[in-house]
Amino acid sequence: MNNCRWPGLLLGLFLLAGCGGSPTVIKYYVIDPIPMAAVADLGDKSVQILDLKLPQYLERFQIARREEGNQITFNNNQQWGESLRKNLYRTMTRNLSSLLGTADVGTAISRSFAAPDYSIRVSVESFEQGADGRVQLAARYQISDAAGSVLTTEQVSSIVDRQSGDRYGDMVTDLQQLFADLSEQIAVSIHNLEVQHAG
Repeated sequence: MNNCRWPGLLLGLFLLAGCGGSPTVIKYYVIDPIPMAAVADLGDKSVQILDLKLPQYLERFQIARREEGNQITFNNNQQWGESLRKNLYRTMTRNLSSLLGTADVGTAISRSFAAPDYSIRVSVESFEQGADGRVQLAARYQISDAAGSVLTTEQVSSIVDRQSGDRYGDMVTDLQQLFADLSEQIAVSIHNLEVQHAG
Protein backbone atom coordinates (compact mmCIF):
# COMPACT_ATOMS: atom_id res chain seq x y z
CA MET A 1 0.00 0.00 0.00
CA ASN A 2 1.24 3.46 -0.79
CA ASN A 3 2.66 5.11 2.35
CA CYS A 4 1.06 8.40 1.30
CA ARG A 5 -2.39 6.97 2.11
CA TRP A 6 -1.62 6.13 5.75
CA PRO A 7 -2.19 9.67 7.18
CA GLY A 8 -5.62 9.80 5.54
CA LEU A 9 -6.61 6.38 6.87
CA LEU A 10 -5.45 7.25 10.37
CA LEU A 11 -7.42 10.50 10.29
CA GLY A 12 -10.54 8.64 9.16
CA LEU A 13 -10.22 6.09 11.98
CA PHE A 14 -9.75 8.90 14.49
CA LEU A 15 -12.92 10.65 13.33
CA LEU A 16 -14.91 7.42 13.47
CA ALA A 17 -13.72 6.78 17.02
CA GLY A 18 -14.85 10.29 18.01
CA CYS A 19 -18.32 9.72 16.58
CA GLY A 20 -18.71 6.56 18.65
CA GLY A 21 -18.40 8.36 22.00
CA SER A 22 -20.96 8.18 24.80
CA PRO A 23 -24.29 9.88 24.01
CA THR A 24 -25.30 12.97 26.00
CA VAL A 25 -27.43 12.01 29.00
CA ILE A 26 -30.50 14.17 29.59
CA LYS A 27 -31.92 14.21 33.12
CA TYR A 28 -35.63 14.83 33.63
CA TYR A 29 -37.29 16.23 36.76
CA VAL A 30 -40.79 16.80 38.15
CA ILE A 31 -42.23 18.72 41.10
CA ASP A 32 -43.97 16.16 43.32
CA PRO A 33 -46.49 16.65 46.16
CA ILE A 34 -45.04 16.69 49.68
CA PRO A 35 -46.88 15.01 52.58
CA MET A 36 -48.09 17.73 54.96
CA ALA A 37 -50.37 17.83 57.97
CA ALA A 38 -53.91 19.06 57.25
CA VAL A 39 -54.66 22.66 58.25
CA ALA A 40 -58.43 22.38 57.73
CA ASP A 41 -61.24 19.90 57.18
CA LEU A 42 -63.53 21.17 54.43
CA GLY A 43 -65.60 18.00 54.44
CA ASP A 44 -67.80 18.00 51.34
CA LYS A 45 -66.83 21.52 50.24
CA SER A 46 -65.03 21.87 46.92
CA VAL A 47 -62.07 23.88 45.68
CA GLN A 48 -61.08 24.70 42.12
CA ILE A 49 -57.80 26.04 40.81
CA LEU A 50 -59.14 28.17 37.98
CA ASP A 51 -55.78 29.36 36.68
CA LEU A 52 -52.08 28.92 37.31
CA LYS A 53 -49.96 31.28 35.24
CA LEU A 54 -46.22 31.11 34.60
CA PRO A 55 -43.86 33.60 32.91
CA GLN A 56 -43.21 32.60 29.32
CA TYR A 57 -39.54 31.82 29.98
CA LEU A 58 -40.62 29.06 32.40
CA GLU A 59 -42.82 27.41 29.76
CA ARG A 60 -39.77 25.69 28.25
CA PHE A 61 -38.70 22.13 29.00
CA GLN A 62 -35.15 23.26 29.86
CA ILE A 63 -34.80 24.33 33.50
CA ALA A 64 -34.22 28.08 33.83
CA ARG A 65 -31.50 29.71 35.93
CA ARG A 66 -30.80 33.38 36.47
CA GLU A 67 -27.31 34.80 36.00
CA GLU A 68 -25.75 38.20 36.66
CA GLY A 69 -26.80 41.01 34.37
CA ASN A 70 -30.48 39.97 34.12
CA GLN A 71 -29.59 36.91 32.05
CA ILE A 72 -31.55 33.67 32.02
CA THR A 73 -29.79 30.49 30.95
CA PHE A 74 -31.15 27.06 30.02
CA ASN A 75 -29.38 23.70 30.14
CA ASN A 76 -30.43 21.26 27.42
CA ASN A 77 -29.29 18.32 29.55
CA GLN A 78 -31.46 19.27 32.58
CA GLN A 79 -35.14 19.34 31.71
CA TRP A 80 -38.65 19.11 33.14
CA GLY A 81 -40.27 15.75 32.48
CA GLU A 82 -43.44 17.42 31.20
CA SER A 83 -45.01 20.85 30.83
CA LEU A 84 -44.10 22.62 34.09
CA ARG A 85 -47.50 24.32 34.19
CA LYS A 86 -49.38 21.00 34.00
CA ASN A 87 -47.02 19.50 36.57
CA LEU A 88 -47.65 22.36 39.02
CA TYR A 89 -51.41 22.18 38.49
CA ARG A 90 -51.48 18.49 39.37
CA THR A 91 -49.11 18.86 42.32
CA MET A 92 -51.02 21.78 43.85
CA THR A 93 -54.25 19.82 43.49
CA ARG A 94 -52.83 16.94 45.50
CA ASN A 95 -51.18 19.24 48.04
CA LEU A 96 -54.43 21.15 48.65
CA SER A 97 -56.48 17.98 48.84
CA SER A 98 -54.31 16.76 51.73
CA LEU A 99 -54.05 20.16 53.42
CA LEU A 100 -57.80 20.90 53.26
CA GLY A 101 -59.16 17.44 53.98
CA THR A 102 -61.23 17.19 50.80
CA ALA A 103 -60.91 15.04 47.70
CA ASP A 104 -62.94 17.57 45.71
CA VAL A 105 -60.13 19.76 44.40
CA GLY A 106 -60.36 20.42 40.68
CA THR A 107 -58.41 22.34 38.05
CA ALA A 108 -58.99 23.81 34.62
CA ILE A 109 -57.53 20.54 33.30
CA SER A 110 -59.58 18.21 35.52
CA ARG A 111 -62.70 20.02 36.65
CA SER A 112 -64.57 19.39 39.87
CA PHE A 113 -68.00 17.74 39.63
CA ALA A 114 -69.66 20.42 41.77
CA ALA A 115 -69.61 24.21 41.58
CA PRO A 116 -66.63 25.17 43.74
CA ASP A 117 -67.06 26.74 47.16
CA TYR A 118 -63.64 28.35 46.71
CA SER A 119 -61.89 29.29 43.47
CA ILE A 120 -58.17 29.98 43.31
CA ARG A 121 -56.12 31.90 40.78
CA VAL A 122 -52.33 31.69 41.06
CA SER A 123 -49.79 33.80 39.19
CA VAL A 124 -46.19 32.61 39.58
CA GLU A 125 -43.76 35.45 38.90
CA SER A 126 -40.46 33.62 39.48
CA PHE A 127 -39.65 29.98 40.09
CA GLU A 128 -35.97 29.38 39.50
CA GLN A 129 -32.48 29.63 40.93
CA GLY A 130 -31.39 33.25 41.34
CA ALA A 131 -28.06 34.78 40.40
CA ASP A 132 -26.92 34.29 44.02
CA GLY A 133 -27.34 30.50 43.68
CA ARG A 134 -30.40 30.34 45.93
CA VAL A 135 -33.75 29.05 44.71
CA GLN A 136 -36.63 31.53 44.86
CA LEU A 137 -40.37 31.66 44.35
CA ALA A 138 -42.53 34.75 43.99
CA ALA A 139 -46.26 34.45 43.39
CA ARG A 140 -49.67 36.05 43.91
CA TYR A 141 -52.88 34.18 44.59
CA GLN A 142 -56.51 35.18 44.77
CA ILE A 143 -59.35 33.28 46.42
CA SER A 144 -62.99 33.83 45.44
CA ASP A 145 -66.27 32.43 46.76
CA ALA A 146 -68.92 30.46 44.87
CA ALA A 147 -70.46 33.69 43.56
CA GLY A 148 -67.13 34.83 42.13
CA SER A 149 -66.55 37.58 44.71
CA VAL A 150 -62.88 38.01 45.62
CA LEU A 151 -62.32 37.16 49.28
CA THR A 152 -58.57 37.71 49.57
CA THR A 153 -55.49 38.45 47.47
CA GLU A 154 -52.05 37.60 48.82
CA GLN A 155 -48.44 38.08 47.72
CA VAL A 156 -45.84 35.39 48.49
CA SER A 157 -42.07 35.64 48.19
CA SER A 158 -39.70 33.03 49.59
CA ILE A 159 -36.11 31.87 49.17
CA VAL A 160 -34.32 28.70 50.25
CA ASP A 161 -31.30 29.73 52.32
CA ARG A 162 -28.70 27.53 50.65
CA GLN A 163 -26.85 27.68 47.36
CA SER A 164 -27.61 24.74 45.08
CA GLY A 165 -25.00 25.79 42.52
CA ASP A 166 -24.92 23.43 39.53
CA ARG A 167 -26.65 20.62 41.46
CA TYR A 168 -29.94 20.46 39.58
CA GLY A 169 -31.31 17.71 41.82
CA ASP A 170 -30.91 19.99 44.86
CA MET A 171 -32.37 22.88 42.89
CA VAL A 172 -35.53 20.93 42.03
CA THR A 173 -35.84 19.67 45.63
CA ASP A 174 -35.77 23.28 46.86
CA LEU A 175 -38.30 24.38 44.23
CA GLN A 176 -40.56 21.51 45.30
CA GLN A 177 -40.38 22.64 48.93
CA LEU A 178 -41.16 26.27 48.04
CA PHE A 179 -44.15 25.16 45.97
CA ALA A 180 -45.40 23.03 48.86
CA ASP A 181 -45.04 26.07 51.13
CA LEU A 182 -47.11 28.11 48.67
CA SER A 183 -49.81 25.41 48.68
CA GLU A 184 -49.82 25.48 52.48
CA GLN A 185 -50.21 29.26 52.60
CA ILE A 186 -53.20 29.03 50.25
CA ALA A 187 -54.71 26.30 52.44
CA VAL A 188 -54.20 28.43 55.57
CA SER A 189 -55.93 31.37 53.84
CA ILE A 190 -58.92 29.15 53.04
CA HIS A 191 -58.96 27.89 56.63
CA ASN A 192 -58.98 31.48 57.92
CA LEU A 193 -61.87 32.33 55.57
CA GLU A 194 -63.78 29.34 56.94
CA VAL A 195 -63.20 30.54 60.51
CA GLN A 196 -64.34 34.07 59.62
CA HIS A 197 -67.47 32.72 57.95
CA ALA A 198 -68.26 30.50 60.94
CA GLY A 199 -67.85 33.46 63.28
